[in-house]
Amino acid sequence: MIKDPGEMTARIRIQQKKTVGTGVNKHTEWIDIGNTSETEPPRPIWAKWENVHGQEAWAAESIQANAPATVSVWYNSEITRACRILDDAGIVFEIVSLDDIRREHREIEMKVRASING
Repeated sequence: MIKDPGEMTARIRIQQKKTVGTGVNKHTEWIDIGNTSETEPPRPIWAKWENVHGQEAWAAESIQANAPATVSVWYNSEITRACRILDDAGIVFEIVSLDDIRREHREIEMKVRASING
């Protein structure tokens, strides 16, 4: 949960999968939320990034999560579990769970883990 906007020190990109083209040229690509094609410039946003530790780390290890973390961002209705996150190093993370805190549409908290196959 974000208590102070100053906690949002990580730059991330949230992407959604889109199908583009038609016929034999039809393919899927990952596009930053807010963009319409992958040729548009990246749209990084600020996030609060917390690597799991303590009891959460043990729970994450039990489901074999790679580099698990909790990521909090301001609410955006386009963010779903089907999206993925890229950190500032370009590592792809899949969203394991997503929570619209108290359903207030103010912030979203996501449990993420590094993706094996991007």
